[in-house]
Amino acid sequence: ARECINSQGVAAVLVRGAGGGMGTVQAISRLKSWVRQGAAGLYSHMPGCLSQLRGKVSILTYHRVIPLEDVRMQCVQPGMYVTPDMFERHLAFLSAEFQLISFSELLTLWTACRWDGMARYCVITFDDGWLDTYRYAWPALQRHQIPATVFLPTAFIGTDRWFWPDRLGLIMQSHFRETLLARQNQFRRLVKNFPWLMPVAGAFERGDTDAIIECWKVQPQEQINACLEEWIAESQTAFPSQRVLMNWKEACEMSSGGVEFGSHSVSHRIMTALSQPDVAREAAESMAMLREKGLSPIPVFCYPNGNWSPLVADQVREAGYRAATTTQFGHEKGEPASWFGLKRINMHQGIAYNESLLAFHLAGFNDWF
Repeated sequence: ARECINSQGVAAVLVRGAGGGMGTVQAISRLKSWVRQGAAGLYSHMPGCLSQLRGKVSILTYHRVIPLEDVRMQCVQPGMYVTPDMFERHLAFLSAEFQLISFSELLTLWTACRWDGMARYCVITFDDGWLDTYRYAWPALQRHQIPATVFLPTAFIGTDRWFWPDRLGLIMQSHFRETLLARQNQFRRLVKNFPWLMPVAGAFERGDTDAIIECWKVQPQEQINACLEEWIAESQTAFPSQRVLMNWKEACEMSSGGVEFGSHSVSHRIMTALSQPDVAREAAESMAMLREKGLSPIPVFCYPNGNWSPLVADQVREAGYRAATTTQFGHEKGEPASWFGLKRINMHQGIAYNESLLAFHLAGFNDWF
């Protein structure tokens, strides 16, 4: 792997010398992808592949399991999905290589001191409660007899609302069909009322939705909503009418079939941007709603966007939760380093589109690239 990385660095220098610009960025990206694939192939054939994960648990994060035609129609971010056939391949690999347990079983292993130091544990989780989790992921989980946990933002479930990044993605899709001059003029009009847009002026011109979303995440929700509404009104963007999140009936059906549910807050706002009373309400009211709907929720909170702090963790703990998950990459051992800062591994099509890359990602080597 080190030789691959060195080769990548040399190749990058050669490409930079050849011309620069956006083509250089794309060429380097392709080179990194080829190197990563090669390193993953070597790793997957090594004796003792994944042996370093013995005595650890890999808590996996999935968001969407969705066909490619829906990805294009809904403008889904690349890091947010796997296709149904790829998810099936993931489940087959995980079944062969790991001891797959539910989140409640994981809590029991930790508290009852029944941890097996030779086992490779794995817990599968889903964030957000997407309708495709019900339509595509759940049937696959049933076929493989694998447990899973879904974290729900309770104010969105059973509605036709879209999360703001997905609304932004659709607006950007329409925005980028305009001429460069039209995009620049539209940006100038928006930035008059929302000067915090200035750092992503270049991303607006390039159509770099991911960069814009990351910038917007640090803004107050009221500012995000106002900017979106102004942009939608000006661009006259038409949104699809179909529901994208599951409803309570579907959640209850999954719960009856053995799927566990936990809280992903009420409003899906970033917890570190809220006051302590608001965090307390988000934690308590979301759990109350899950119980009211008859889901028998597990006492685990999932921080929206993974953002948390000791103060946020204290509010979540006081609301009656026993643990909380982040988006920080990593594995947990027989005793978590932080019960309210559990590490997870994000899963998506671009990072794990075959079994070799999946093993490479789970082992933590993608950070090298």
